[in-house]
Amino acid sequence: MNNRIILLIAAFVRAVMSFAQAPTSRQLARLGLRNATTSAVREGIWKVSVDGKAKGHVVSSVPFAGNIRGFKGATPVLVYINGAKKVEKIIALPNQDTPEYFSHAEDLLPVWKGLKSSAAAKKKVDAVSGATYSSKGIIGNVRAAVEI
Repeated sequence: MNNRIILLIAAFVRAVMSFAQAPTSRQLARLGLRNATTSAVREGIWKVSVDGKAKGHVVSSVPFAGNIRGFKGATPVLVYINGAKKVEKIIALPNQDTPEYFSHAEDLLPVWKGLKSSAAAKKKVDAVSGATYSSKGIIGNVRAAVEI
C-alpha cells in the first residue's frame, strides 16, 4: 500500500472514532435513566427526558476529549448531568484498556457525583495506584465532558 492510501484510511478511522453516538437504552439505564428519551443538542450532548419530564443532559466525552488516553487508547465516558447541573452518574464506555486494571480505575467514577459541572471540572482527583494510565484517562475524559 502506498503512503497516500494509508493516510486516507487513518484520517477516515480518526473521523469515525471521534463521532459520538447517541446513548443506547442500556447505557441510559446504567445512568439511572430507565425509559428515557434523548434529543440531540449538539455533537456529544443530548437532552434527556423520562415520561415527558426533562431530567438534564447526557454528555459523551468522545468529541471533547481530543487525545486523552488511558493505557491502550481512548477511555470515553458518558456523564449524566441532572437539571440542577450536577453530576448524577458517570459510566465508562467500551475501551481497549486491560479490564483487570481498568475496573480498579472505574472506582473513581463516583468521586464527581453531586458536584456542579464547574466544580467537577476543577476537582483534584488522584489516580488509582496500579491503574495510573487508565485513571488518568478517566479523569481527563470526565473533565472534558463536564467542561462543555
